[in-house]
Amino acid sequence: MTTRGQRDAPGRGRRRNRPDGAGMLRRPVSSYGDRSRRVIYVAAEGAKTERDYIALLNDTYGERDGSRFRLHFCHPGHDNGLRPEQVVDQVLAVAGPGDEKWAFFDRDAGDAREGEIPRAMHRAHRNGVQVALSHPSFELWLLLHFQQFTSQENGFSREVLKRLRGHKDAKGYEGYDQQSGDRGKGLGGQRGRALLDRERTAVRNARKLVSLCPYGECSARHADLTPIPAPRTEPYEDWTRRTGHAPGCDPLKRDPSSDVWRLLASVGIGTEGT
Repeated sequence: MTTRGQRDAPGRGRRRNRPDGAGMLRRPVSSYGDRSRRVIYVAAEGAKTERDYIALLNDTYGERDGSRFRLHFCHPGHDNGLRPEQVVDQVLAVAGPGDEKWAFFDRDAGDAREGEIPRAMHRAHRNGVQVALSHPSFELWLLLHFQQFTSQENGFSREVLKRLRGHKDAKGYEGYDQQSGDRGKGLGGQRGRALLDRERTAVRNARKLVSLCPYGECSARHADLTPIPAPRTEPYEDWTRRTGHAPGCDPLKRDPSSDVWRLLASVGIGTEGT
C-alpha cells in the first residue's frame, strides 16, 4: 500500500500553475476506461494513515470485479501533512469541477483550528466538496470499527489512541503512533486486515454519534449520501444537512464524531449486503 499514494501523486503528467488547480491541463475522467465506474477523489490532512486507509478500501472494494467505483487519493507529493484549508485546495487541484470530491480533516484542538475549520468547510461548500470531519481525530474512525466511543474529549486524542492500542481485536495497533515510518501510523499488514469486515460496525457506531450530537437536533437518518450535483448548486444549510447534522450545529462542537461513514455508505460499504 505504500506505493499507491506515490502512484496517485498529483503532478505526474500534469502541469500545475496555481495551488487551486486553475490552468491545469486535465484529461477528463470520462476518457479513462469504463465510464460507468464512479471515480471519487479524496484528499486528507494525514500523510500516512488516511492515505493507507483509502488505498485499503480501494484495493479491497474498488478494484474487485464488478465494482462500480474507484477511489483516487490526491497525494500532495510530500509527507508533511496538510491543514484543513489545504486539504480542500488539494482535492480541487486534482479533480475537475464536475468530479466527485471529498476532504478528510480533523478537529485536533491542540492545533489551533477554531477559525480554520469553518473557513475550510465554507470553501468546500462553494466548490462542491463533501467534508468528512472527525472529532477529535481520524483515529476515532478506526476505533469505531472495534467499539463505540461516546466520551467528549474536547478535541484531544489521548483516550482514543489508548483505547485503539489496547483493544483486543485491534491487531497490530499496540504501538500505533509510537514509532516512525510505517510502524508508526501506517495501516499495512495486521492493522489493515483488522479493519476489514468490521465496516458495518464502524458505520453503525458513527451514525449513532450523529444522533447523540450535543446540539440535540442532529440525526443520521437525515444524512444525504448522494453526490453533490455541481458546485454552488445548494445553499450552505443544505450542504450541512448532508452530514445528518442540523444547519445550526457547530462542527467544532460535534464531540465525538466522524463523518467518514458517509463515504463508505455512499458506495455501499458497511451497509446491508456488504
